[in-house]
Amino acid sequence: MAATRIAGEMLEQERLAALHGYQILDTPAEGDFDDIAKLAAQLCDKPIAMISLVDQHRQWFKARIGTDLCGTARDDSICAQAMFGDDVTQVPDARLDPRFAGIPTVAGPPYIRFYAGAPLVTPYGRPLGTLCVADGEPGLLTPAQRDGLRALARHVVNQLELRKYARDMRSLNDRLRDAEQIKDEFIARVNHELRTPITSIHGYLEVLGDPELPSATRDGFLQRVQRNSDRLLALVDDMLLAAQVSAGSRDFERTPADLAVLARSVVAANLPLAEAKGLTIDAETTGPVFADVDLRRMGQALERLILNAVKFTETGSITVIAATRNGRATLLVRDTGIGISGADQQRVLAPFRRGADAERAEVQGLGLGLSIVKAIAEGHDGTVTIDSGLGRGSTVGIEVPATGPYPN
Repeated sequence: MAATRIAGEMLEQERLAALHGYQILDTPAEGDFDDIAKLAAQLCDKPIAMISLVDQHRQWFKARIGTDLCGTARDDSICAQAMFGDDVTQVPDARLDPRFAGIPTVAGPPYIRFYAGAPLVTPYGRPLGTLCVADGEPGLLTPAQRDGLRALARHVVNQLELRKYARDMRSLNDRLRDAEQIKDEFIARVNHELRTPITSIHGYLEVLGDPELPSATRDGFLQRVQRNSDRLLALVDDMLLAAQVSAGSRDFERTPADLAVLARSVVAANLPLAEAKGLTIDAETTGPVFADVDLRRMGQALERLILNAVKFTETGSITVIAATRNGRATLLVRDTGIGISGADQQRVLAPFRRGADAERAEVQGLGLGLSIVKAIAEGHDGTVTIDSGLGRGSTVGIEVPATGPYPN
């Protein structure tokens, strides 16, 4: 019995998912559906016709002829039973049927006596509701009327499928346009970010070939070559990491870990970088923060948040916080930098997209840092949070499910 109940619940969830997937519930009236209801009423010679869609707790009429009702409770619906039939369900006189005699539409207005409903069934066999006709007088449909009602019911589903197909095509076109734009931005940004240090290195190497170049000048040029070489290496590392943690290729080895220890470790590793820019950086932890994570990947994500903070902070401090809140293990990086506008906070999470202020300030980078962080967070069933505003710094966090004992 329990297995049967569970199977039934799963089928109902699949049915509801199919219904909601059409995005048709609570939409305005449409001529195509209204015309089908009119045809059903005329074909069957009945004053009432409805396209009824059955949700979890109600039936809702996408189209209706001969009634002002927009829907009823599912428990008071003949359609909720008729949609599971293999053929047209007919109720010659609802007053005499114990299943329906007491429901409001039979006992009260519009005082339905006769009912016939053809199931609306998706191509994958999920019932959505019915195309039904009704009358205040008892009756029966002729075989030809039943055939016609079935055909019109199929046409309702075809209309739903066509609309879903059109919506999917629009969504696909939008994604293709976005992908094309991202590709163009990627080419332009990579061309600039790679060409600039390569051109610089090439120029310095040509000058370094001069045997009469003073040693002090030579040392200065070599330092510049080293800096540009490091910049190139960082760019290549970011591109490789972005590819490795993309949605289709995540392979994380998650084990129990203390994120507080990770925070202190990554802060210590990046202390020279922050101090070189005159910034202070410290880790703020009050106790262990347990989560199942891939430590290498989570460390890479945290390091990119710190690098971003250093890059966009001219003066002040950077604080890395590890804490457990409401069952979520959290790593936060708080800075006193230029901040991110509300309009840019979703944009900067996409690959090769950067905030408008970063572009105006001509800060170096491919715009991959936060998209890498987002991919790593999602690979741990987590999310990225941004609390920021222009001129007031940023707090960017990674939240993942906590494990072990933690405070509420």
